[in-house]
Order: sequence, then structure tokens, then C-alpha cells
Amino acid sequence: MARQLSQLLGLCLILCSPVLLAAAGGKTYLDYKVPGLDKPAIRQADILPLIQELRQSPLLRVEEIAHSYEGRPIVSIAIGQGDTRVMLWSQMHGDEPTATPALFDLLSYITAPEQAEWREGWMDDLTLVMVPMLNPDGAERNTRHNAQSFDVNRDAKALQSPEGRALMALAKSFKPHFGFNLHDQSRHYGVGQTDRMATISVLAPAYNEAREVNASRERAMKLIGLLVQQIDPFIGEHIAKYDDTYAWRAFGDTFSEMGISTILIESGAHPNDPNRQVARHMNFEMLVAAIDSIASGSYESSSASAYDAIPFNQDDAFVDVKIDNIRAGKGRDSYLTDIAINRRYGSVSVVDAGDLSNLYGALSFDADGSLYQAPKAYPLQETLELTDQRYLDLLRRGYGYFVGDSELLVKETRLPVVMNPRNPQGERPARRHGATFLLSDEDGVRLAVLDGELVDVRSGDSVQLAAD
Repeated sequence: MARQLSQLLGLCLILCSPVLLAAAGGKTYLDYKVPGLDKPAIRQADILPLIQELRQSPLLRVEEIAHSYEGRPIVSIAIGQGDTRVMLWSQMHGDEPTATPALFDLLSYITAPEQAEWREGWMDDLTLVMVPMLNPDGAERNTRHNAQSFDVNRDAKALQSPEGRALMALAKSFKPHFGFNLHDQSRHYGVGQTDRMATISVLAPAYNEAREVNASRERAMKLIGLLVQQIDPFIGEHIAKYDDTYAWRAFGDTFSEMGISTILIESGAHPNDPNRQVARHMNFEMLVAAIDSIASGSYESSSASAYDAIPFNQDDAFVDVKIDNIRAGKGRDSYLTDIAINRRYGSVSVVDAGDLSNLYGALSFDADGSLYQAPKAYPLQETLELTDQRYLDLLRRGYGYFVGDSELLVKETRLPVVMNPRNPQGERPARRHGATFLLSDEDGVRLAVLDGELVDVRSGDSVQLAAD
């Protein structure tokens, strides 16, 4: 509980803290944060009104540079008239929206009247071009791929997608010195061998298989080192480096081949922050710092050692829910096991069991030796009005899910309901089976795990899980 309170306090301090650079009048990040974009999915309808409003600004040049496969406009927004050119693009993967709001926060900050002096300090040195949503068709479906089922970020060489062609055409015509490739990463990534979620991961992509460092890649490394220092006071223990394996088909690596100093920023999870608003804020801070550093050239005097010191991501260091110390089996065959649960592609399942001391749960619970009990199926043969009390009674009797015609079930309960699971748990907890089962003690069923959510069947309350 103490750790949860500490994390909630830390979250508030991050989101409410002052902008670190060039803030005028004591304003905070929240004064520039664009409302209406704190949501898990961002579609083009969410940003078109914002783009229309930005068209009215005399500072900005808004242009339709292409159309998606399904005909949605792909828009660029430019500011400045300097010789050093910076290109930024977001939502190349439609289900990776975190940096898109951050770009609109940045534009809110840049165009604010009180930022005139700061803005005028770099507009003659830099030209910025932003593409806030490269893959609007994927965004509409909340999927990684575009309407052709292409991963646009693997189309840098073939250029068979209109979105990929648009980005490459912009790069060739604009000829940026710096490119910011803005993505989201798995919520299951951790920082090195620690128990910390990777909220921001960075990378200066390789330009060849040997991952050599040339002048343009070194510039990206130096700049990243400064940007990480900028956000370290906020989330220092939650910063990692993305895998730098060379990806020949990817845009970041291809742009690096073309001599563009490319900076990948991957937005990840943070405790008690389901819509990644901490990562959104950190993107904003890094981009404000990047403008200043590129305009002044301050990154040139820094060392790449700060970049080298950033720990790499650890794949699958976290699971969505981890339940420790469950006793399964009977008599001499009983054993203790931990259980890991993930939600993926709309389904919830047990992904691992056994000694999982190497894993961390985004949410966790210590079962303290409670006995695993396989859930029974309740057959629906007539209409059932499922109130909280009726449901809790069924759970206490060992029923964990319902089978049959779902229209016979009238849900009048606030508790999660599992209907016709495809692969229910059996006598012992098993991987790749559903995350619905019961936990009992000498007095009977104590807890129900229903699609990964814990319910105290004695009180009827949801169990508040701890954040690791």
C-alpha cells in the first residue's frame, strides 16, 4: 500500500510539474496539454478539429501531403525557416498513439503568446515538419497495420504503401538533418534487470548490420544523451534503450543509412497510468529540449557515453497480472506455483506458471498459499437474472463461468462475467488456458479470478492489486 501511494504521488508530480525549459509566467505542462486526447486510442476524427484550428495560425504551414490507402488525408505541419531541418512523425503504427497528443501539446506550447521570445530564438535557425498521424487507416481500426495489412515501418525499401511512399517523399524533398521516429512499445518491457517499467525507450538506429557509428549516428546518440538527462528528474529509473539490431526494411534504419540523424522514441507503460500520459508528457519534454539543443548546437559538445550508459529494454519483464504463492494439486502431489496473466488481442489467458520470481507484474497479488480450485461451468437453460448476490452465491459454490445461450443471461452485476470461454482451466492451472479460476482456504472459496480480475467472494469487492 505504501508503494502504491508513493507511485500515485509520483504520477501526480510528473503530470503537474512545470515545463523544464523556457516556461513563461510559471505555467506548467498542464497549461499546454491539449484536452480530449487522454484515451487509449486516437483516431483521425480526434485530431482533424485540432488541425483545422492550427490552420488559422500565421506561424504554421499546414499541408495535405498525401492520402492513405483508404483516402484519408495525411497532413504535415511546418514551422520555422531555418537551414537546419527536423522531421517528426507519429502513429506510423495505428495502435501506437501516445506521441500524437504530445505533438499537439508541443504545437500548443510553440504557438502560445507567452512563448514568443523563446520561439523567435530558434525559428530563424530551424525548420520543423511534423506528421502527427502517418497511418490514419490503422488508427481508425486501432491496429498496427494499414488498410493493406502492411506494417508501414517495414515498407521503407519496397514502398508499396501510400503511407510509406508519403514519408519517403517528404524525407527526400525536405532533406532533414534530424528525424524523430515516434512509437509505442509493449507494456511488458522493463528496464534492464530491474523491476521498473520502461516508460521511455530511445535509440539511434543502426545503418548497417555491423551497427557501426558514423557521424550522423553519433549526432543522434549525443542528442539522445541530452534528452535523457532532461527527463531523468521525472522518470530516471524508467528509461531504457531499444534493441539496436539492424532492420533493413525499417524507416528509422533506412533514414540512418541516408545520413539523417534519427532518434527513435518509444512510449511505454508507467505504474497507475493506463493511457500513457506520463510517456506523453516525457515526449513533450524531450521535443522541447531537442528544439533548444539542435538550434543552439549544444548537443555537439556532449559525449555519446551518456547514450551508451542507458540500459537496454528487457523483453517480457512484466506481465499484466502476477499472482504468487498459489497451492495447486492435492496431498503429496501439491505444490506452490506463481501464475502470470496477460491480456492480448482481446483475450485473457495464463501465459506462465511455476517459479516466476524473474517476472514482475504490472499488478500483483500474494495468494499466501490459497488453494487453486478449477472453476465449474454453470449451464444456462433458462433466463437467469444475475445480480451481485446471486453471482457471489454461484462463485462460492464453485461456478466460475457460464455456458450456453448468452441471451439467457441478464447481467445486473457490476462484477466481471465470463461467458463461453474457449479454453477453460482444468484440474491444475495451465498455460494458454483462460485466466478464470478460484482460490480457496479452509472456509471455502475465498477469491475468484475472473478473466484476470480478482473478486473477494465474501465481501463482493474487487481486490485492489499492488503495482510492482
